[in-house]
Parts: sequence; C-alpha cells; structure tokens
Amino acid sequence: MTQHTPVSIDRLNGEYLPGMLAAARGDRMLQDVAAILHTDRWNSFDQFHRTTKTLEQQYRDAGAEVEVDAIQTGGRLGTGRWIIQEAADVNTATVDVVEPVNQRLLDYLENPWHLIQWSAGTPREGRHCRLVVLDTMDELERLPRDGLTGCAVLTALGVRELMPKLADKGAVAVLAESDVPNNPDAVAWTKFGWGAISMRHATARLVGFALSRNQGRQLRALAAEHQGLTLHIKADIRKYVGAHDVVSGIVRGSADPQDEVWAIAHSAEPGAIDNASGMALTVEIARILEELIAAGTLPRPRRTIRLLCGYECYGFFAYLERRRRLQTPLAGVCIDSVGSQPAVCDGRLEWHDSIPMSAGFAAEIGAMVLAAALQRRDSGYRLYREPFVSTSDTLIGDRQYGFPCPWITTHRRGRGFDAYHSSADTLSLLSGAGLETCAGGTAAYLYYIANMGTEEVGQLAEWETARILAQLQGVRLTRAEALYADAAHDTSLQRLKRWLWGGDRAAILGQLESARAQVTAACEQAAAHDRTQRRPTAAARRVPRRTAPLSPTMENTPPAIADRISAAGAKPWALFWADGRRSIAEIADLAACESRDSVNPHPLGSGKKIELEHYLEYFDAHAELGYCELIEPAAMLSRVRLVRDLRALGLEPGMDVMVHSSLSAIGHVKGGAETVVEALLQAIGRRGTLLMPSFNHRAAQVYNPLATPTTNGAIPDAMWRRRDAVRSDHPTHAVAAIGPRAAEYTRDHTANGVWAADSPIGRLIHGGGYILALGTDHNTSTAYHVAEISVPCRCIDMFANTNAVVQPDGQVVSVAGLAFRGGACPVPTSKLDETLDRRGQQRRGKVGHADAGLVLAKDLWTVRREHILDVCPTCTVRPKIGPR
Repeated sequence: MTQHTPVSIDRLNGEYLPGMLAAARGDRMLQDVAAILHTDRWNSFDQFHRTTKTLEQQYRDAGAEVEVDAIQTGGRLGTGRWIIQEAADVNTATVDVVEPVNQRLLDYLENPWHLIQWSAGTPREGRHCRLVVLDTMDELERLPRDGLTGCAVLTALGVRELMPKLADKGAVAVLAESDVPNNPDAVAWTKFGWGAISMRHATARLVGFALSRNQGRQLRALAAEHQGLTLHIKADIRKYVGAHDVVSGIVRGSADPQDEVWAIAHSAEPGAIDNASGMALTVEIARILEELIAAGTLPRPRRTIRLLCGYECYGFFAYLERRRRLQTPLAGVCIDSVGSQPAVCDGRLEWHDSIPMSAGFAAEIGAMVLAAALQRRDSGYRLYREPFVSTSDTLIGDRQYGFPCPWITTHRRGRGFDAYHSSADTLSLLSGAGLETCAGGTAAYLYYIANMGTEEVGQLAEWETARILAQLQGVRLTRAEALYADAAHDTSLQRLKRWLWGGDRAAILGQLESARAQVTAACEQAAAHDRTQRRPTAAARRVPRRTAPLSPTMENTPPAIADRISAAGAKPWALFWADGRRSIAEIADLAACESRDSVNPHPLGSGKKIELEHYLEYFDAHAELGYCELIEPAAMLSRVRLVRDLRALGLEPGMDVMVHSSLSAIGHVKGGAETVVEALLQAIGRRGTLLMPSFNHRAAQVYNPLATPTTNGAIPDAMWRRRDAVRSDHPTHAVAAIGPRAAEYTRDHTANGVWAADSPIGRLIHGGGYILALGTDHNTSTAYHVAEISVPCRCIDMFANTNAVVQPDGQVVSVAGLAFRGGACPVPTSKLDETLDRRGQQRRGKVGHADAGLVLAKDLWTVRREHILDVCPTCTVRPKIGPR
C-alpha cells in the first residue's frame, strides 16, 4: 500500500521547495569549490587555516553568522578518542634522480598529492638514498634487519601497513605507486594514518611520497636500464602542537536559537568532489535560506541550523564532545561528495539511512523532500534510497550522544571511471545543475526539521507508525527481530518528542502512546510462533552501559585492545546498543537483525553470523578501554527492592514528597531512572503526590515545558516526561508533579514567584509535605530557598530577570524570573543536615546503595530560617541581574 506524504511535508514541497531550488546557483558553488581547493589541496595545516578564512568569508557573504572552534592537537593517548596528535605544515618536497642521470621525479609545489600525509621530514639540505624496488612481502621479509638502511623504496604495496616494516629494515623513504583505475597519470591521496599515525606504528618514521602509475612504471624502467639509481629526497615539514578548526555557518533560529539541527561536511581533503563540494553546499544552503528570509518569502526557522565544516570525524566528534550544550542536536545530515556529473556517478543521487538504532523518520523526511526536488529539477539524477554506511562521519548518528544523521552523496564509481581520493578528482567532474538540486533539496530538509512543531510531530508519528505496521503485516519474525522492529519505532517516537512545541501535551503524548501500543502488539503477533528459549551464560547476561560518546578509533587504541575489538567482527556501532538495560546476549541478537532485518527494505552487511562469544570479547575490550562498564545482573536493583527500602525509610501511602536524587548514588537499577520513579510512586500510593525539581538553572535560553530537559539529573528528567506528570511554567526553576494534587501544586508558578509561599515548594512546606534527599544531602533541597524568601533575604529577587517561555499556543513570551544571589551566602547550607539530625527530625536510611534522608518540609524550612534570621539584615550579597 502506498503511503501518502504527511501534509506538512507536502506543504513544504509545494510552498518553499521551489523557491529554494530557484535560489540555488551552480556557478556560485563551483566558484566556492575552486576557492576551497585553492588551499585544502595542499594537505598542510597552515593552508587548512586559510581554508577557514575562506569559509568564514563565504558564510558572512551568505548572511549567516560564523563561529570558529579551534581543536588542539595532542592529548589523551591510548584512549580511543578521535584526536589528531600533531599538526604539520609542508613548505616544499621534491624527489630527484641524481645518479647516474639527473631528472626531477616530483615536486610538491607542482602537485601536492605527491606527498604522503603524516610524512616525516628530511634535513634542510635533503638526503641521498639508493632506490630499491620491492613489490612483494616475501622480498621484504628476506632482507636482513638493516637491509634497507639509507634506502628509498619504490613499491605498489599498501604503505600504511608496510610503513613500520620498512622503518624496521632501516628505510629512509617510501615511494608509493598509485593504483587509480583508468587514471594512470593520477596520484592517489596517500596517508600513513587517517588522523594520525596509528599507535601500533607510532615509533616508525618514514619520508613518504606518492607517484602515479605511469610515474612508477617510468621509474622502474629507468632503474632497470641503469641497474640502480641514487635519489635526492627533500621534505621540508614542520610538525608541532597546533589546532584544526571547526567552522560553523549559522542560520539562527527565531524562537529557540539554542536548539539546533546540523549539517556536517568535512574539510581538509584535497578533492573537488570529496569534499570541497560538500563544504560549498553548506555555504549555498546558508545563502538560499538567508536570501529567502531577507526577501520575506520564507519565515526564519524556529530553531537554528548549524552548518559545520571540519576535519573528517576528528573535527566533528571533538566538537560534539567538547562543546557544552543543553542537549544534543535534534537531527541533521552528512554532506559528503555531492554534485558529481551524472556520467561520473551513473546519475545516482544517494540518500543513506542514519545508523540502524537511530530514529528512522529523519531519513524518511529527507527522502520525500529530495524526491520532490528531483521531480521539479532535471539534473540528470535519480534518487536511490540506500542503507546506512559508516563514512565514518555518520557514526555521529549515535543515538545517545549524537543525532539522526542520513548521508547525501553522489559518490559512485560510474562507467569504469574512478577519481576517488586522487588528483583526478577535479572541478571538471562537478555538475552545476547537480549541485543546485542537492543544495535546494538539502536546504528544504534542514529547514523542515528546524521548524517542526507539535502538529508535525503528530503527522510524522502517524506516518511512521503506519509505515512500520504495513511492513509488519503478514510477516513472521523471530522474537529478536520483533524486538528490533519495536525498538526502532520506540526510538523514533521518543526522538519526535524533542520537537513538541505548544498544544495539548496530554493529547499528543496519548497519541504517541497509542501508536507505540499498536506497533508493540503487531510485533508480538509477528513473533508469536517463536517459542525459542535461550539460556545465555552468566557472562552473556552482563549488562553493558556506555561511559563515553561514539565509538573508538583504532588509531588511538592500544594495539592489544584494538586487535581484540577487530577480531570480534562486530560493527563499531554495536556499542551504541549498550544502554544499561540490555544484556550482551540481547545486544548480540539486535545487532544480528541489522544484517537480516525483515522489516527494513535495506538490510545491512553480509548477514554473516557473529558468535556470542565474540560479542563478549568485544564488550570486554571496550570496557577495558573505558567506553562502557559491564554490570553483573545480580548487582542490579529491582523496583521491589527500592520500594522496600523507601518504606523502611518512612515513605507511606498518601504522603506528598519532593525528591532530590542521584541515580549514580543509588546504584545500577533494572530499567534505569524510570524504575526509580515507579518505585517512588508505588511507595506513596495513589493518594500521594510526587514532586521533583525540573530546573534548567538558566541553561535554557527559551523554556519549552514540553521539551526542555532538566539539569537536575536522570531521575527528575525521566519523571517530568511521563504522560501523567504536570510541569510548572517557571522558566528556570520549574517543578514537576504526579498525583492527585499535581495541578494544584504547579499552578501559577511564574506569576506567584519561584520560591514564594504559594509556589509549588511553598505549598508543599505549608501543606505538611516531606523532602527526601535520595543520594544527596539537603544542600540540594530547594525548600531552604523558600525559607530565605520568607525572612526576607535581600540576595534573591524572584522577578528581576527576564526569561523566555513557550506558551501553550506556541508563542514565545517574556516573563519576569529569578535573579539569584551574586555571591555566596555567609551561612552555609551544610548546617541543615547537622541540625536536623541533632534534633531527631530526619529519618536516615539506605535506598539501594544511596544514603537517604527524609524530613518534614516545614522542619527544614524552620531550621533554615533560624540559621539566617539574624544574618540577613546585615548581609551585603545582592541579586545578580542580567545574563547568566
């Protein structure tokens, strides 16, 4: 059954896409490609910084804002992190035959592809070397330990793995003969390592040059004719601790500029298609959007579109990991090798899915928009939906730390021609019309996902649910395949909640829960025939939980660990299933479904089965590297255990309680933070009301009650997201509540004041409620601020700052909010626990592994008032008014 396109995407394709396609200019993009190639082609960090200046100017001319983040080289050795260990500036590099004839072989200044990246340098005056031709490993292995001392080796073997063997034999230099199909005069882009020389080879030093196939043949013939040659090699290279840049062109959002969608296009590569074309496309996207916005034909998107250019993987991953942000980007796209002439790519415009466990709807949106773009613009392309491919930039689709990231490309070996990663990758291979289609279509995709709201969430949830239900109809699945399909749908719908913007929260969450129930039921029915009982070993029942973003690069991984990871055979992204809830055995089943996905039209991989013991080794190695921890099932706490501990502490049915918590202090919990929330609700029963802080502490530029996360930790963040939770409207210090008095506690929070007597916490205090410090102490119990306001103190003004809030109708309004004290209180809050314990007003106990304390909220309020009553009148600390 053919699915209709969601109404909002039809509207985009009809109203805005034509204008975006018309605004795209291929001639302008070709000029941008040429400008970028002018510096990136040198493979030298000083030139890469000049590319930064070019991109800065191009983005500014496009009307976009610009940011440049310098990522320092070096550090964190052997951690698996994606780190370029050193910068290198290349001044000159030449190779000459000097005996028995004089002949220049190559000159970096004439063709920079001739120098192998991460090459060592020579003395200022260069070196003389005897040429040795080696074309088999047997020839190399037969040589004695120092058999190549002082020699330069000409070889057609792969030099990255050959490098340490040549260095071990004493070689000075290697001349790598390229193999570029159908391009015998082209020089391949050759590197001793991707972002650095691998730890495995880190002590090896070799001067490296690359030759075309014809140059290699000519040199071989010359050596045979003269029965040996002497070369003079020279490489003037300066290596140092430096930096590589991530350049952002920013189309600033109108309503919530802090929330972002990303387009990534890697820089620092010397080819026109790969990837000056991608960078030029990001600049053109900025031009298209800013021009149409300035003309008044396109509203500014609700959220920000960030267009990033940086070193492949090493730039983007470092930026993602190191740049502090309230939450991960919403979604995006990888732009890598676009705009090829149709003859070069067989007319294929490929749109690749995001990583398997990522939200699938993003790829579906892009495919619908690109299909419409190709219908409107004849560029010689046809759209091909393709499965996920790790570029490896697309690993940024990491579900926990990254964002759904499809890949747009015309990277295709067409009609026997292949200029990939070679000097044959020139401007002539690009199509202006092709670039226009890619730019207009990608701009529309990015605009749509930056501008989505609750209406679009509802449409996409309905569309995605219908798509998966149609695929499940009449299908027989194994139990693992059913879990895989259900997990995919759950991931998409959970991610869609990030776009909620105004509207009836209960209604939209109800729609999403109903959709989830439908798919879960269909998956269970499809697998009803599978009664297989699996009894995994104790080791396979361990539960891995990730402790670092992304997956490691083997270049910066100790060889012994890298060998274990590689030998396991599992994909790098199998690590992304480790959410602290699934066992290794369950992850192995899910990862296997990626290769034989019955409900996915684009199965991944060869379908080769990876044995469970290999996954055990895979996760053991990642744990040793620090990318995950392995939790024994017996060490995981159940809800039953937590409820028992809470009741023993003093929680009773009908109690109203505000909880400040630390999940890490409690320990590993089956089901995570959600289980803790369920245990608390069970402990206080249906007559009790549970409250938790849902603060963002001014980390949010715009407070969206339907989507802004709390910075109070995993348990409060899980709590407010429940459908039965009510969240107050305070822009910086909202409170969430579940229970019969939830609406009463949370009403009029902003209007009444953050810590007023009739604020949520004030009502709890004066209504006989309790405070539970769960894995924390009362330094975190915000009730003491209600006491401070009541004195009154002069260091807090509840209405002196201005903050932005999203209203139920979707409008953003400014409200008066908290100005907190600009200095430390002279009366430390550490005295609270001491006084409460001395008076016997606090019940102490353990909940899981956490120390916990339960007090009557009024008692804590009273103690704080007593502590500060005589200090406040003379205190000189005042509120901090203005930006954080």
